[in-house]
Amino acid sequence: MKTATTITASLLLLISIACVGPSAHAQADPAWLKSWNEAQKTLPATPGSSSAIAPPDEPGIPLQIRGQVFDPDGTPAAGVLVHAYHRDSDGFDFGPGDAALSTWRLQGWAKADADGRFEFTSIRPAPDHLGREAAHIHFTLVSTAYGRQWAPTVYLADDPLVTDAQRRKSREAGKFAWVSAVANNGETQVLDLHMQLREDADF
Repeated sequence: MKTATTITASLLLLISIACVGPSAHAQADPAWLKSWNEAQKTLPATPGSSSAIAPPDEPGIPLQIRGQVFDPDGTPAAGVLVHAYHRDSDGFDFGPGDAALSTWRLQGWAKADADGRFEFTSIRPAPDHLGREAAHIHFTLVSTAYGRQWAPTVYLADDPLVTDAQRRKSREAGKFAWVSAVANNGETQVLDLHMQLREDADF
């Protein structure tokens, strides 16, 4: 069984791969792939365009994630499966101490509607529990036409741990920026995201 340190190191490696940019291609890290394969058990038989990542009683600031997926040519991509996961409010992926589970504790699936739109309800993730990395959300897109792809990792613009280099690279992506502004709707924080598929699958 992998230790929490090994799992964390493997995930950080994958994060660095996923954040290089839309043109990056790499073989899936084995530890991540194991978690991904186990995540398939959580896929609903008929996923809807709206779903939950965190249960209603999960501690943390309520978060609404609103997204739209586009094909490589810029048209809305209907029917794309969207998988998302993130750390909890204490900064852990796999439960207390990152050792309780072998797939992500807070994760969810949605299926983009006819306009490519999807939505998740969750809680705001915390930075890594050791303060090594800003809070972020991972997305994987599964398209019939373009296969399985890692979307750029989404960071929260009001997090001081987001680096200047990350902010600059995100701005260069224009409409598909991945350092996202955080809006407030009462007690709920809101992210609005745009994601674009590429021609080739990642894994």
